[in-house]
Amino acid sequence: MACDAYYLEHNVLHPPEDRCSLREIGARTAREVAIVGMSTTFFGVANLLVATWCIKKLGVKQALLIQIFWPAVRLAIQNLGAMTGGSKGILIFQASQIITIIGGPNGYVLALNSFVTEIVNPEERTGALGQIQGYMMIGSAIGFLVGGVLGDAFGILAPFRITLLLFLLCCVYVAIALPVLPRADPNNTDTRQKSVGLMRFFGPLRIFTPQKWTLKDGRTSTQFGALMLGIGVFLAILATGYLVTLLQMYATTAFGFGTSANGYLIFMYSSLRGLYLSLAFPRIIKIGRKWLQPPTSESSKIETAASEPVGTSASEIEIADSMDAETEPLNPPQRENEEETFAFDLLYARCSLLVDGILTGLCVFVSEGWQMYMVAVVLPLAAGTGSASKGSILQMIASKDRVDALSGITLVENVARLSTISVFGFVFAALAEVGKTHLVFVCNAGVALIGFIALLFSRFPPDGARRIDI
Repeated sequence: MACDAYYLEHNVLHPPEDRCSLREIGARTAREVAIVGMSTTFFGVANLLVATWCIKKLGVKQALLIQIFWPAVRLAIQNLGAMTGGSKGILIFQASQIITIIGGPNGYVLALNSFVTEIVNPEERTGALGQIQGYMMIGSAIGFLVGGVLGDAFGILAPFRITLLLFLLCCVYVAIALPVLPRADPNNTDTRQKSVGLMRFFGPLRIFTPQKWTLKDGRTSTQFGALMLGIGVFLAILATGYLVTLLQMYATTAFGFGTSANGYLIFMYSSLRGLYLSLAFPRIIKIGRKWLQPPTSESSKIETAASEPVGTSASEIEIADSMDAETEPLNPPQRENEEETFAFDLLYARCSLLVDGILTGLCVFVSEGWQMYMVAVVLPLAAGTGSASKGSILQMIASKDRVDALSGITLVENVARLSTISVFGFVFAALAEVGKTHLVFVCNAGVALIGFIALLFSRFPPDGARRIDI
């Protein structure tokens, strides 16, 4: 569209063989794409807050429908922009991004994660979150590959129309196939208090504040586990969030990869990472928990059961627990003690980030083009830091704050992704000027190792401790 706009606005008598290869067109394209990217990021943060509000007020399924429907509306408008072309088409594209505030990727990923955490058993949440992320990566990889093929075969409008159709089909599927989950009680005191003032919009970040716990011996302790976990996740995304772009840029700069070669490279990386998260990650979490299961877990459950209100008999407790187990998929109980602490989730997050840093650092020794495909095969083996971190933070906070926990950590991830584009984009450019682009992998690895150190300071509250709600 920038190319068409240039020739509509300038009278060029002798255009080059590749009519779009002018510096003016390239510069305008970069500016216009940057505007779309920045607006998507900022509107996406607002979308995250809107989605959080929708989940609490309307319910998870209704919020998911809203977050899927409005991107379809945005795509319909962008179809018009693609058909209009030129400067008007660019303006339509950029203006349509404001719809992202009402519904967009951040919102439907948050709603989907919230839905999953409600319908699966507590011990399966971490693995399920990894599977969801894996499925999304596989879909993204296939989408990029198929979109490119359709664009080449049937024109640039084809991918837009197919995507619009897919979003509408997704809306129908969610409306028909997914069950309606009960929303939070609007009369709940905690819900009303969190919806007042600025905390109504920035409440999700509250989960990272230090928490006070009462230890078994009666002493009060301040726990920084959630805060250090948030810092570790930020540094993890800062280190790895630029990898997809970095692999393409480095392959192009160092080994002359073209569009198709880069397409296959990223397809391999994304699809293998998705397969690892959807197939291997849940099994590793399950096996690791059995290996690292704390011996005091059963005694902690007994102590928790003994701390139930005095007016409840043992038989009543047993009946209530069996009823909760039967109804959890549709109406999960909102209890402080419904989740058991799984230390392996946090250990996995630390180890995966450490391995990610080591593997990324080793990329500095890549000297031939075919080795880039080896990198795309090996790097996905360190996936799962984000999913394990989400599973860990869900165990660190009260069950009533699940939506805020997922929203807060997603907000941290978005800020990290925005930061990594600017930080490592500048680093790559600076190293390219001195002919040392391979050193960018060392910088990535260094940030990942700092994130690993931050995760070392993240810990679960001691066994037998009780949260002090303020």
